[in-house]
Amino acid sequence: MVRLLGRGGFAEVYEVRDEELQRRLAVKVLRADIPWSSATLVRFKQETRAIARLSHPNTLPIHFVGEAEGLVFYVMPYCEGRTLSELLRQDGPLSVARALAIAEPILETLHHAHKQGMVHRDVKPDNILIEAGSGRPLLVDFGIVKDLDGPAGHTQTGFIVGTPLYMSPEQALGRRDVDARADVYGMGVVLFQMLTGAPPFEGEDSREIVSRHLHEPVPVSTLSRERVPAWLSGVILRCLAKRPEDRYPSARAVLDALREGRGVTPTSQDDTPTGAMPRAHASTARRRSLVAAGLVTAAGLLWASVRPQASLVVSNRLTQPIALTLDDTGFTIRAGDSLRLPVRLRQPLEAHWAMVRPAALDGRMLGSALEGSIVTDDVRGEVRQVVASTADGRPRFSPLVVNGTSRRIRATVVSGRDTTDCGCSIAPGDSLRLGYYPLVAGSAVRIEDAHRASGRFDVAGLGPDPVTGGIVIRVTAASLTTVPARTPRVAPRAGAAPAPNPLSTFLPVR
Repeated sequence: MVRLLGRGGFAEVYEVRDEELQRRLAVKVLRADIPWSSATLVRFKQETRAIARLSHPNTLPIHFVGEAEGLVFYVMPYCEGRTLSELLRQDGPLSVARALAIAEPILETLHHAHKQGMVHRDVKPDNILIEAGSGRPLLVDFGIVKDLDGPAGHTQTGFIVGTPLYMSPEQALGRRDVDARADVYGMGVVLFQMLTGAPPFEGEDSREIVSRHLHEPVPVSTLSRERVPAWLSGVILRCLAKRPEDRYPSARAVLDALREGRGVTPTSQDDTPTGAMPRAHASTARRRSLVAAGLVTAAGLLWASVRPQASLVVSNRLTQPIALTLDDTGFTIRAGDSLRLPVRLRQPLEAHWAMVRPAALDGRMLGSALEGSIVTDDVRGEVRQVVASTADGRPRFSPLVVNGTSRRIRATVVSGRDTTDCGCSIAPGDSLRLGYYPLVAGSAVRIEDAHRASGRFDVAGLGPDPVTGGIVIRVTAASLTTVPARTPRVAPRAGAAPAPNPLSTFLPVR
């Protein structure tokens, strides 16, 4: 053994020296401190042998699988280079051309694996190795130890399959029917990070990150800010669709979309290797594209100078962000913010918005949904839309609970016949927004602490804001009442004398 290269949640990787063939190898060993079952070890070896059958220039081949002295391992070539995550840390966001030069070979590798019935399940920058010298991207760590026996997509050590920053919503929910579209989602996250320098959804812990994958729209404004072409933003957005059926159906479909976007005719052949266009054809195509771009730019400037400007202005007056969709492009508008977008003059306009609902700790979305459309048949100048809590004509309220006590508290919202437990635990000094609810007679928020002290706050009495619907519920120790525990009543034994009335001393004798 030469040295330890890395350690993960399930395995360790070592560099070793093959003295007989005078070559450097990498050995991945299942961690000895985890109590693997015999069935799991058998399955690990079976899966590794299946992965060893993959034959693609952008993967590392597995030489053999072995077991010795209670350790199970597999051996592959040692590759000098750095991971994509190291590259991004050192170089920052990549250019579009460089990002696509990495993404396209990886997508080909995924397509090759998917045809063999294998899903990677953990596509992320740490698992993409950039070979020193050649710059060849390699996809490593194919599904090994990520589909071991365990209920609902969990491994024996209790971790959900995948890495939260790059995990598809269906993986986060522990679904067993994870297919190639999970890898499409992971590739969308990697593309986003290569172009912007950070993944789309981050947080303080895994729970917060997973909740954002499940409920928050993709921050498209970040892609726009990084000058990513609109066609490429569209590809990434589709890869990152929450529902698998709304994504590209395969890695090949993503690859074709990328090639079409950059002006390369997509191929229908499954195994055509990725490569640059022939030099003469590429230079001719580039000259044509530059001339065309110049003509389009000049025409656009001339037209803009004589054409009145048209725009859509959306103001979000809710207490929650909204996701706006216009011409298949998504935008996020934070609470209290506005967004101005250019639109086509004297053309029909149709846009849709939906509020981003907060989530409970168990993943349930809190409150009721709120969404709407912005439609006009003929745009003339500026189209304005204010999104308020009464968007559909019905009043709503959005409680913000502020914990001013020294104990953790829970909140329950009462709206008509519906009672919603937030499934939360609000720490002292913290606050939590609970979403939107219909404002009807008797609407209230009930609070209870860990010592069974409770209080009820009448919503109408607090006066929700007429535009935002927001109310603030400041919980103090004085606003909670402790209910004394009831003493159980014991029935008298048969034949026993009745217990004396404690009031008899104070009652007159008649």
